[in-house]
Amino acid sequence: MWSYAGVVAVQAESEREGLRERKKRQTRDTIIRTALELFDRQGFAATTIPEIAEAANVSPRTVSTYFQAKEDLVFPDSSQMFDRLEVMLAARGADGTTADTLRRWFAEELPRLETEHAALARRVIQNDEHLIAYFAGHRVRGEEIIARSIAEDLSAEPDELEPRLASAATLAIFGVLDSLKKDKSDCEEHSPADALELLDRALVFVDAGIRALRDTAR
Repeated sequence: MWSYAGVVAVQAESEREGLRERKKRQTRDTIIRTALELFDRQGFAATTIPEIAEAANVSPRTVSTYFQAKEDLVFPDSSQMFDRLEVMLAARGADGTTADTLRRWFAEELPRLETEHAALARRVIQNDEHLIAYFAGHRVRGEEIIARSIAEDLSAEPDELEPRLASAATLAIFGVLDSLKKDKSDCEEHSPADALELLDRALVFVDAGIRALRDTAR
């Protein structure tokens, strides 16, 4: 049986671990915010890791521990985001559609996307050709993941025309949603519910298109 002292020790260790994790998140967020502010002020290429470290009051080694590449400071969760999408699509089962899974994935990712740094990161990306190209690389990976899933829906190969076109159109939704958000006036709130409502409307077209392609192939 557990002794009282043992239970207290476990609880104390759990609290210490919780504090460490919160400290790590705070340090990570501070580095991201500081880096984005510097990128916005003096440009991505002109900003160095030592400058970011000094402004964030950490060592350059700490910055490199959290972020392997300078680009990761602008896209801190992109790779993991598509990793999660790939896992969800692979686990969707025979009755799950690509559109339904994308909706669930986006709903789960939305809190991570709508951070206090998001608008600043978008501005930094738009003002740097290298970051635009880097983002395009992430987009290609997303298209490949979605194309494989749509190919399963269509009983086709991922590199065939139909899955690739449907995948590109699907991923374009998120760019359109971002543009619609930016077109809103500053006084309007951009709630997660609003974003999901727009996504639902867009996915109706995507799902209908996939169904039409599937019916044509029969």
